[in-house]
Order: sequence, then C-alpha cells, then structure tokens
Amino acid sequence: SVKWTRNQLFLRSRMLQKTRGVNSWNAFVKARLKDENEGQCRGDCTKLTAFIAENKATLLRDYCKLTFAEKQAYNACVLEDRQEKNRTARSNPKAIKHDVNAAFTSMDHEVCRNTTTNTTEIYPQWMGLHACTGLEGFYVAVRGGIEDLAELKIFFTEKSQKFVRDVLGIEPQHLGLKLEAFVISKLDEHVTLNRQWPLNKLISECRELIQDNLEFILMEKNVSGKVKMNYTNYERAIVERHGVELTKWPLPGGVKNPSKAGGRAQVQVLLNALKSDLCKWVSLSDEELVKRMKDNWDRHARGEQVYVQRKARARISQPKSKATVNTDDELSSSSSSDLDSDLD
Repeated sequence: SVKWTRNQLFLRSRMLQKTRGVNSWNAFVKARLKDENEGQCRGDCTKLTAFIAENKATLLRDYCKLTFAEKQAYNACVLEDRQEKNRTARSNPKAIKHDVNAAFTSMDHEVCRNTTTNTTEIYPQWMGLHACTGLEGFYVAVRGGIEDLAELKIFFTEKSQKFVRDVLGIEPQHLGLKLEAFVISKLDEHVTLNRQWPLNKLISECRELIQDNLEFILMEKNVSGKVKMNYTNYERAIVERHGVELTKWPLPGGVKNPSKAGGRAQVQVLLNALKSDLCKWVSLSDEELVKRMKDNWDRHARGEQVYVQRKARARISQPKSKATVNTDDELSSSSSSDLDSDLD
C-alpha cells in the first residue's frame, strides 16, 4: 500500500525525530474519549473535538480533582502507547539490522596518521583513537527490544578490559549480555534509583508545575492567550488582573521565584506541596478580588513592597539644538570664509 511504502521510505527520518512531551490534560481527555467510544463501531465513534465541546465543563471539573500521581498515570499510558506504536511502525526488522551493521562497519575503519613512522595506516576507529590520543574506554550497544535482530556490539581497550574484569568482576562479553537482558526484560521500568536530583532540576520542575496549573485555571476562566507567571509583580500581574491566587504557599515570605526560595530543603518542600495539590491555584470571586485589591493598597501604603515599579528606560542625553538660527551671521561667516579661500 501507499502507507506501507511511505513508512519504509521515511522510516529512518521518523526514528530520528524528537517526540513531544506528554501533556496531562491531553492524556486525560484521550483516556475519557477511549472510554466513551468503548464498544462502538468505527463509523459511530465520537470525534475528539465534538467530545470536548459537549463535555468541557465535566472534563475540567474532573481534571481539577486529579492528584499528581493520577496525572502521571495518564502520562505513562500515553508513553506506553507511543512505544508500542513505534514498534509496529518498524515493519522491516531486517532492514533495521542492515542499517545498524552498516553504521558500526563504517565506525570500525578510519585512516590514522602514525606520528612515529610518519606513515598513514588504517586502524579500527576506536583503536585509531586510542593510538593517536592515548584514550582508554569501551562501548556496549545492545538491541532495544525482543523483535530487533541487531547483534551485540562491544569494544574494550586493553586497560578498560582489565578494569571490567578486576574491578567489576565480570567478563566484558557478559557485561554486554547482562545489559541486553536488562533492556529486553524491561527491568528498567521497575527500578527506581535512590539519588537526589540536582537543585536546578528541582527548581525547574517547580516552575513548570506552577506555570502548567496557571495555564489550566486560566483556560477554565476562558482567558485567551498565553499568560506567563510573573513572580516580581505577582499581585498586580496575576492576582488582580486575572482573579486567581496560588494558595497555601508552604514557604515564608509569600509567593516568590523558586530559585529564591532558599536551599534544597526549601525547594523540595515547595515541590512536594505542588505535587500533592496542597499548594494550588484557585479562582477568586468578585468580592474576594475587591477585598484583595484593597488589602494590597493598604499594605503598599504602609511601606510594604507589594507593587514593584518597572525600571525606567535609560535615555542617552544628546546636545540640544539651537532654538533660533541667525541666518545673517551664517551668511556673513560663509562669505568671509569663501573670500579667504579665494585670496589663498
């Protein structure tokens, strides 16, 4: 078929494409639509646009009740479907095996200059790199699934091979086989690494959760356009303008940029509060918004820095031009200069 032929022609380019991240709202709506169309014939299934238009209020209400763990579960389902979809698209495993072998064959040969004898020799690429630079190392490449036909690819320099045997206590070939068994049996999906995330990763996840939940609650309020979280002028740009508030902020000092919240312990407390929905966005009623604005003005009048003034633009001072120009003086000066030049 035309579709099968297109898949074969553009298989390699599709494999190299970068996939988009999973959106919790899209994953939730997809799951609800799947439940709605359960048992329906192909022609009788409800379209996604019509389903959202008819059930928007119910979907928004149910999505707000989801916890962080439930959202991650919906995301995991989408990732699993993507993985299965990619595997079905690879309808020619022999061609994939040929591409892998060709890639490693091209890597196994390299023209290298021998500085001792001043001659050009052909080494395997990794041995050539070792001979030219003295680097030591190894690589292990295994197939990504049980349906793949690619063979195990390994390379060890002499010292790295000794390291694996003496320090790790395993033969180099056995290391490759253990990695292949680990990947194919999907043990990586059930192993959780007990290590701390770097501080910048924690800060980034806090910002992402705050921004995503802000966009969702504004979508619920039918606010058009993308609104970026403003930590500097939070009261004026977010609370007063859009009528939403980030409640139960777990750190002292009010809402601020997570990068200014403190050290790892403080940022971790904030992240846990955001994931558990203890700290979340809520909409303010008209009476609450009026009261909030009055309180903000009172606090600002008492000297608190509620409203931060924008920095004034730096202006380059230029010399002012003359208000009036005496044309008679200019004519006399120009005529005298012309006369002097004629005399010269």
